[in-house]
Amino acid sequence: MAAPRETLADLFWSNADRYKSMQSLRQALRQLKTAEQDAGVDVVKATTGHVHLDASAFVTDLSHLSALLGKGRAVDFREAEDLWRGEFLTGFDEIDPEFSDWLMVERERIRSEITSAALQHLNKIRTDDGGVQVEAGARFLLKTDPALEAAHRVLIRLYRKLGQQERAEQQYKACEREMRLHLDAEPDEETRALLDGPVEAGVADLASGETGDNSAGGGRLSNREDVIRLPEITIVSAAISHPVPADARNLRDEIVAGLSSFRSFDLFQAEYFGDEGEIQPTLLQGHELGAYVLRFRHNERSGKIAVQFEDRSDGRIVFNEIVDLNHWDTLQTAASQTINRIHLFATDKLQNPGNNAAFARWCQVEALMWEFNPQSDKKALQILSDLERRHSNFSLVFAAKALINMKQLLHYPIEDRELGLAMDGILSLCERAVMLDPWQPFNQRAHGWALIQSNMSEDARRAFLQAGRLNAVDPANLMSVAEGLAFSGDVAQAKEKADLAMSLVVSVPRPFYEYYSNIFFAAEDFDTAARFVEKTSFNSIAGLTTRVASLICAGKEDEALQVLERHGDKYEKIIQNTGLAQEGPEEWARKVNLFQEPKARMNYEKGVNLVKKYFFGDRAALR
Repeated sequence: MAAPRETLADLFWSNADRYKSMQSLRQALRQLKTAEQDAGVDVVKATTGHVHLDASAFVTDLSHLSALLGKGRAVDFREAEDLWRGEFLTGFDEIDPEFSDWLMVERERIRSEITSAALQHLNKIRTDDGGVQVEAGARFLLKTDPALEAAHRVLIRLYRKLGQQERAEQQYKACEREMRLHLDAEPDEETRALLDGPVEAGVADLASGETGDNSAGGGRLSNREDVIRLPEITIVSAAISHPVPADARNLRDEIVAGLSSFRSFDLFQAEYFGDEGEIQPTLLQGHELGAYVLRFRHNERSGKIAVQFEDRSDGRIVFNEIVDLNHWDTLQTAASQTINRIHLFATDKLQNPGNNAAFARWCQVEALMWEFNPQSDKKALQILSDLERRHSNFSLVFAAKALINMKQLLHYPIEDRELGLAMDGILSLCERAVMLDPWQPFNQRAHGWALIQSNMSEDARRAFLQAGRLNAVDPANLMSVAEGLAFSGDVAQAKEKADLAMSLVVSVPRPFYEYYSNIFFAAEDFDTAARFVEKTSFNSIAGLTTRVASLICAGKEDEALQVLERHGDKYEKIIQNTGLAQEGPEEWARKVNLFQEPKARMNYEKGVNLVKKYFFGDRAALR
């Protein structure tokens, strides 16, 4: 439960410059410490770079609510209903515009998690207790949202199964009234049909899509119309000692939270014991997307934590590692190794073109996009078009289409320009993706890049920061966010995110070096920028331009010219497939400079001009 001081300062004093916002944060922390001393508590721990909350020193109503919903008995639902007093952090909306944006997304996430947790207990209409548990669960949901049609459906089905037709009809009228009042909408025809159709035994459809996004444990990508099934991971925890030490518990929680932030898995918690005292996993059979068990066990004698990841499709142990937290700089760094190892294993298996499940097809698209060439992007667009036909509200489809079109505008034209999109169309795709799923970091990141291209730097910065908050354990997400922040002009945050990304990878992917070089260029550390961009694959005209601009700004113009002469023949071929050749150097020069801060933009222009002169001017005059 820690955050960098700079993040908090930007969140609560976004309209002030960095010095003043940090000063305000220090003052607030002093006031908070005085209040803690008066109250006799010690919750906030401040260090030079971070502010921490001591989770053992307090209990929140939100955590208590989650625990009640985890049990899901009638008495738990009633207590949860009494506990619910309104939206998360009601009354704090106007603290700061940046905080307000963060709060809006958090509220949606929390409401989605709460709804999903409650509906998991209502998958079957049980009447052996007179319907008490089901009714209590549905009443709790209606306390949180009186217009939640899914909860009204639960009650209509329950009352019909109990033979109480009149109460079912009254519930439908209540559904009509609340939806008209709060949403200015009418119930679906399917809801009305429940009154006249056959009495159904269960309501399994409620847990698979009617509530919109279902992100409680990694989250099914439902997007209202349909459900994108995800790989399943059961989390199993066992301990030799009780209570479990804080370090072991925190590592498990960090790994589970990190897996959830990828939004690529359905996560299940198996915290119950069998007859022999062993925890029994809830998932025993694999399926086409993969089903796994992730086991944690703390060894009291050694103080180490065993983490075992098992593939349920064949019973194979994928890896079994012993984690000694004393060997890691931070808990987050230790957890990230396991998180990314699991994510890469599960998604790599789905990149086989023979797997036609929707999420598997998405994994194939993502792999193709990382190849950075026109042929791969063409294949990706074909898959995306097929996905859109099958799942018209799958948000990632629109964000991916937007990113591919942006790449084509910048780096290489598609074969038929009429099939491409202009920036207005690209921005619309991103806005649709964010509207469908605002807590998907990929969507926020794509939106940020579209806003950069549209010269809306402050809006872009906010989108990138949100993407970074939504997933702070994926190095690829963090590095892309960092580069976007650098282009937006927020160099301090860019360097922080990039350093974190580099600390989380076991082996640095080559594209990371190009991202890193742009960040150092924005920071005016031109020697470091030139050094990092040398490590890239040299297939990008933009990367070449960054290297040339860095050398010029470092006072090494002769070396910049030598780079062009040394690699000129290679880049002549690349240029034939880029906008630099097909659309002309002036159009290319206008597009390639993404830096929004005036000084950085002017510095980069020096490299753009030399590249343009070298390939389209008088080379002899340059010598």
